[in-house]
Order: sequence, then structure tokens, then C-alpha cells
Amino acid sequence: MRLEMGHIYIKDIQFASESKIEDGILYVSEEAVKAVALEDEKIKSVSFDIAKPGESVRITPVKDVIEPRVKVEGRGGIFPGVIAKVDTVGEGKTYALKGMAVVTAGKIVGFQEGIIDMTGPGAEYTPFSKTLNLVMVCEPVDDIKQHD
Repeated sequence: MRLEMGHIYIKDIQFASESKIEDGILYVSEEAVKAVALEDEKIKSVSFDIAKPGESVRITPVKDVIEPRVKVEGRGGIFPGVIAKVDTVGEGKTYALKGMAVVTAGKIVGFQEGIIDMTGPGAEYTPFSKTLNLVMVCEPVDDIKQHD
């Protein structure tokens, strides 16, 4: 079996009571994604924002930027070894949400943090100024070790 990549093009993100994609718009239930994030015992609290290209917004400190994907057919998972068990990938069917990203941000804990300017001269230095960004701001539990 070979890997089939499907692309779902996102043209807007909005908060809603139900998470779904309709006519290229990603509707996000903030309560639903918050509940999933808080399953991690290292996260004390989490909040979400939406940042769109051209808005007068600076996202900082950025921890990571991830293109959302879901494996809908075949063995293995998405991002094996990170959020799925280590396994051979490259078969089945995976969908990627194009034109958007999930950005994690929060308390400065090291030197890897970055900045995303959604407009202005700084926006020219990152491709993520051109994506619709669902920003996940995490607060770790107290007394957590830096590497955790």
C-alpha cells in the first residue's frame, strides 16, 4: 500500500460551539480542544487565540508550529515517535490542513523561543505570517523541570 496525502485547504478559522470544517472554514470548539490539551498532566492551564495574516499581532514566545494532520486509513499514526508510537509510515491515507498551523506558545523556559509577526517588516522573515494560526498558550504546572 502507498501513502495517499489528502489536502484540505483552510481559508478561515473561527471559534464555534462545535469543531468542524465547512466550506473551507475551520470551526474550533475552544472547550473541546482545551479538554484534550488538559489531559496532559504537565499543563496547568491553556487558552486559545486566532492570528490571521495582516493582523497587527505578534505571537511570542513561540515554542513550535505544526501543520495539523490526521491519519484516516492504514497503520501507524501521524508524527510517529512524537505523538504516535514509533512505527513505519508511508502507507494509508493522511489528510493535512493546508493554509493554517497550530502554534504553541507560553512561558519562556529556554532559548528555543521565537516570534511570529503577522504584519509589518518582521512578517517577511517567517512563512507562518502567511498562515491562519490557531495559537495554543500553555501554562505548565508549578515546579516542572525545564526539559519536561
